[in-house]
Formats: sequence, C-alpha cells, structure tokens
Amino acid sequence: MPSASSISPNGSGASLDAPPVPKPRPTVKGVALAGAFWVLFAVLYALLIAQSEGIPFMWTLPGQAMAAAILALYSVPVWLLTVRGMDEWHGGWVVAAHLVLGPVYAWAGLETHIALLTAVAGAPVAGEVEARYGWIVASNGTIYAIQFAIYHLVRSTQRLRLQERQAAEYRARAREQEFAALKAQVNPHFLFNTLNSISAAVKTTPDQTREMIAQLADLLRYALDGTRRDLVPLRDELRFVTAYLDLEAHRFSDRLQVTVDVQVDDAALDTPVPPMVLHPLVENAVQHGIAPSEAGGTITLRIAPDGDRLRVTVTDTGVGPGAADPLDDPDGLGLANTDQRLRHAMGPDAGLRTETVSPHGFRVAFSVPRAGDAVPAR
Repeated sequence: MPSASSISPNGSGASLDAPPVPKPRPTVKGVALAGAFWVLFAVLYALLIAQSEGIPFMWTLPGQAMAAAILALYSVPVWLLTVRGMDEWHGGWVVAAHLVLGPVYAWAGLETHIALLTAVAGAPVAGEVEARYGWIVASNGTIYAIQFAIYHLVRSTQRLRLQERQAAEYRARAREQEFAALKAQVNPHFLFNTLNSISAAVKTTPDQTREMIAQLADLLRYALDGTRRDLVPLRDELRFVTAYLDLEAHRFSDRLQVTVDVQVDDAALDTPVPPMVLHPLVENAVQHGIAPSEAGGTITLRIAPDGDRLRVTVTDTGVGPGAADPLDDPDGLGLANTDQRLRHAMGPDAGLRTETVSPHGFRVAFSVPRAGDAVPAR
C-alpha cells in the first residue's frame, strides 16, 4: 500500500517529512513521445510481416497501424491505474497489478483487432491474423512489458530528481534557520553582560556610567542592525569590539589591559565577516580568562595577513581554559556558535582554532578570505 516518504536533509538522525511528490500527469511532450513510439512500432511490425510473408508493405501497414492504435488506447487506462493511481504504492502491489493486467491487455488488444478487421476487411483477412493468435498475444504482452517498464523508469527518475531538489531546499532552509538562531542568541548574551558591567560602575563612577550608557546605545544599535545582514565589513566589527572592551575596562579598571594590533592596510578591513563574530571571542577572554584571575591580564586583538586570507587572533593572559574543550559550549552560546557561524558563512576553513598559551592564557583565531581575493561561501 502507499508509504509515507521522508527525507533527512541535514544528514543527521532526525528526518523531516517531505511533501508528497506530485502525481505524474500527461504532458504534451509525453504524449508526443508515446505517439512516436507507437508509430515506430506499427512501421517496424509492418516491415517485419511484409518481409517474412512476402506481402507488400503498403498492405501490411494499415493493419498494423490499426493494431498499434488499439494497443495505444488500451494503454491509457492501464497507465492511469498503475503509473498514476498507484504512484505511492509499494512496488509489490504494482507488480501484482501488471501480472493481472498484462495478459488481459494482450488478449483484449488482439480480440479487438480481430473484431475490427472482420468488420472492415472481412472474415478471411481477420482469419489470417487469428491463425497466429498465440504468437500475437505473446507479442502484445512483450510490448506491454516494454512500454510500462519505460514508464516506471521515467517516473522513478522524476521522483529521484524531485526528492533531491526537496532535500537541497530543506538543507538550505535548515542552514538559514540555524544561522538566524545563532545570531539571535549572541545579542541577548552581549546585552546582559554589558549591563552587568554598567551596573558595577554606577555607584563609583556616575559620570563614566553616563558615558558607558551612551556607548552601550551605540553598540546595541550596531548589534541589532547586524541581525539584518549576513555579512559586514571587518572594520565595523573591529570598531564594535574595541568599544565593548573599553566598556569592560571601566569595570575591571587596572586588572584589564587591551592591545589592538592591526597589521593590514585600510582596504583589507573591508573584508566581509559575519556580524557579531568578534564579540564572543573577546567576551570569552574577558569572562573566562581575565575575570577569574585575581591579577587580571591583557587581551590582545590582532589582525594580520595570512597569504590571501586575513587571520584574526584574540589572546588573553588569564587563567586559561582548564581541561575542558572551549569549543564544547554546553549552553549553546559563545565560541561553539561562533565556530558554526563562521563555517556556515565563510566555508569550513574559516572555523575557529584554539590553543592554550604558556604559562597561562588562551588564544582563539580564525581566518577568512581577504576582500577582493575570494568570495565567501554562502
């Protein structure tokens, strides 16, 4: 009986139910190809009989044209039942249907041919055909098997192409949704941590607090605008995280030193990157490197050439990552999501690279195609 179809567009264990493949329908091209098949069949069959029986071709052609027309007409209801009507059925049921319909088709086609020949050309001519009854029934059965094998082969090819197209659409949609979710997770995370920084400074430095609030407004404006774009210039990201680190420096005072080292020309800063991609790197350095350290430390943000790519590195001299892999982010935020976003937007070579800094600290880096040298993977 019919079976539900599903696909797994992302290659994981989860499957997404695909919409049913549209049923096959007659088309102008399909009807024309079927008509050409039956014309060719009538001509070849007439030639075969003419040569084997020594009868003029023009005498055998009308009879074979009549036989081909009868078989073609009988093929229509069989096609509607077995190809269209049973399109979603299990293959065993389709085969069983053909085992029943095939002999009926072969017998009914010959009987109808004999009846029409008797009415049009007389009993003697019909008797010539009837004398070869068994051979013609077998021939009709062979024609039945050939034509419906072709029909099912064409249909299987169509279904495969449709399912591949659906799978590609599901993969693209899933990737877009995941990318949007990842970006949406970063912005609240940033907001909560920055508000905590401002809250810590309210009592001790109210003037600085007002300045920090103005800076935060600018940062949030950029962060919210970034969710509407897939890529932004690296210079915008650099400006954003520099302002963020300035906010954090107010909270940590002399426990946090920041170094920004840009080793590329101004044009290279036009290189496109995903929005809010630098922030999780520096935030990780602040929250998990500098904050737990009583002595504090230094965060160094470096942008340097790397062949035809740009390499962005964030290094801190904090407490280090410990035994856990920093890319194993259990709450779904931070470095793990940034790694996924980079790979989705810029290709697999853009993923994060991490290492422990001796004697203590942590470094995370990624590289992207330099502006004008390569087109990011979308």
